[in-house]
Amino acid sequence: MILSGKKDARLTYLDDAALQRAVSTTMPPDEIGLLEELTLKQQREGLTVDERQQLERLLYRYERTMLVRAQATVLLKRRGHEVSDPDTPTVWP
Repeated sequence: MILSGKKDARLTYLDDAALQRAVSTTMPPDEIGLLEELTLKQQREGLTVDERQQLERLLYRYERTMLVRAQATVLLKRRGHEVSDPDTPTVWP
């Protein structure tokens, strides 16, 4: 999926090193843990209104992070770079 909008189009102006950092971007572990916890709680017993709003915010952040990583990967591949494992840092010459 290609990102749309002015904010996302700015990725095309990043240099290769900045795109590599974008490919490696992740959410903080505490937010991932909370996302998992709230998702499981939602399946087990349901969420309060506040918890549901918090889950929606975390899901939005997670989806945006994944979309930015995907778009950065596409751009790097178009520029001729091998991007096989986004979690393995690559040093650009």
